[in-house]
Amino acid sequence: MDTQPSIKINYLLGIATFIGLSVLNIAAWFLFFNPKGVMRLYTPMYGFSMVVILLAMVITVTDLFDCWPLRQKKGEKISPVQGMLLVVITLILTWVVMFGLFHNLIGKYGITYFSPSAIVATGETGTEIFNARENSSTALIYLFAAYIWIAIGWKTSFKRWPWNSENLATVGFSRLMTVSLLSVLAYSVLFHPHVGYLFSPPQKLAAVAPWWESMADTGSAYYHLGWVVCTVAILIMSESLWEGYPWRSIARKEGSLAGGIFTFLGSVITGFVMMLVMKKVMDFYWGAPFVGGQYLDAPYFRYLHAGEMAGFLILATFVVSIYLGNLLSGSSLIVRIMVRTVAVVIIASLLMWFYYAAGPLFLGTVPGIAQPEDTPLCWSFFMISFVLIHRYFFNAAPIQTQP
Repeated sequence: MDTQPSIKINYLLGIATFIGLSVLNIAAWFLFFNPKGVMRLYTPMYGFSMVVILLAMVITVTDLFDCWPLRQKKGEKISPVQGMLLVVITLILTWVVMFGLFHNLIGKYGITYFSPSAIVATGETGTEIFNARENSSTALIYLFAAYIWIAIGWKTSFKRWPWNSENLATVGFSRLMTVSLLSVLAYSVLFHPHVGYLFSPPQKLAAVAPWWESMADTGSAYYHLGWVVCTVAILIMSESLWEGYPWRSIARKEGSLAGGIFTFLGSVITGFVMMLVMKKVMDFYWGAPFVGGQYLDAPYFRYLHAGEMAGFLILATFVVSIYLGNLLSGSSLIVRIMVRTVAVVIIASLLMWFYYAAGPLFLGTVPGIAQPEDTPLCWSFFMISFVLIHRYFFNAAPIQTQP
């Protein structure tokens, strides 16, 4: 995911562009997700699943296919008309995947919990439409969170390996098949056990009991969602801010098996450590969580909140790398890395403040932290989708067109 601009950025123009994009995002949020808005799709899992699938499709078009078929060669510039077509393609893919593939094909003829109507049709306890839709959406969130992680991980770690000499179409479909297979495997082990236990009675013959419960003090797969999002943050920060380090010492520019494995596993370990560090800070600030605790005291919330903070870090990384031109270019490597990282932490803190302090006014979110009706990942992923669309489909205009 190459987010570093190739030309010098006018900081004021970059900031103004990001603010303008944020206004557009808030308007779209009011139309689709604001609980007091027009369509009110944020329930929250139903709206969250749409946003996660939207982001997954944006990453599919950009990271896996490099905007093929509208771009035939890597590096070709996308015109505004082509950008609009890519937006339409992405939205259509989002609708087809969520409602066509999962709600009406896989859910009805394969795995029941991927379709709200299929869950309701079972007539089991607690399968009224709202709960059915929320549980189905939870499964989709987990599956496509795994997909996003593997897709970004593959592009960042393995790059074009082993298809270095192939055209964009071949590379795109090869990546898609590989990422899809690995995503299903990751979902099956990390998330499926939790989904099986959402129902009454638990689906013991189809899903094992959450195997991580004894070490995490929770059977919730938020435990895995937390370190997965932290891992994605590490991958994006490494490529965008740290110029490929620390993996660059082994990884090759065109990609390789050894470099890919080193980068992928290293990012997983670092992401897991990031989650644990965040949790330790929360434990110090709020006190130790305990089994059966609610809201701030719930162990599962601490892991989810680590992922939520990582979501703000990802968004802040794009702000620095795209709209602020990565800040420094002529200083030493260590100075560049430190300045960029500190800037990202500051901007992520401001974004978090905006969400919790101004979110109830501008986004219609529930006031306070740890509310079960709310997760900041939905808005941060939605905003990241806007940023990536702006960057890749519209060349980050107008900042990328300035001399």
